[in-house]
Amino acid sequence: MDRTTRGLLAGIIAGVAMNAWNLIDFYMLHITEIRFLDWFAVLVSWAKPAGAMQEIVALILHIIVWDGSLGVLFAHLVRFTTSQGIIYKSTLYAALLWFLFKVVVNFYQVPVLSGLQPFSGALSNFMAVLLWGIIMGIVLKEFEKKYRV
Repeated sequence: MDRTTRGLLAGIIAGVAMNAWNLIDFYMLHITEIRFLDWFAVLVSWAKPAGAMQEIVALILHIIVWDGSLGVLFAHLVRFTTSQGIIYKSTLYAALLWFLFKVVVNFYQVPVLSGLQPFSGALSNFMAVLLWGIIMGIVLKEFEKKYRV
């Protein structure tokens, strides 16, 4: 398995866990007001999904395209350092991405995504992103052991 495939699969696996937390948070705990699938839909179409089918499609595309692509990017970036401490690096990478994306959507005042979100919601989304980084690092570490190229 090559580095791109390992990164894609690690990003997707971690994306499933991250989005599961985000959806539990949104529908059951009511802490956050923005789902990650909303981010994908708004950035693609400037509107939240209208209906269950659009939400499912946005969720699947978010996990495969967004989370998977960011996993590929990390898998290639980590090659410039070492695989040592990969979980720490992937968690830091996730935190940096969260910060950059929040700054960009607020700077450009992207509808629905920018503006004030309660701190608890932002913190919950940050925890979900950290979960993504940790799981991606763990999966990549296991892939590195098994499929060293």
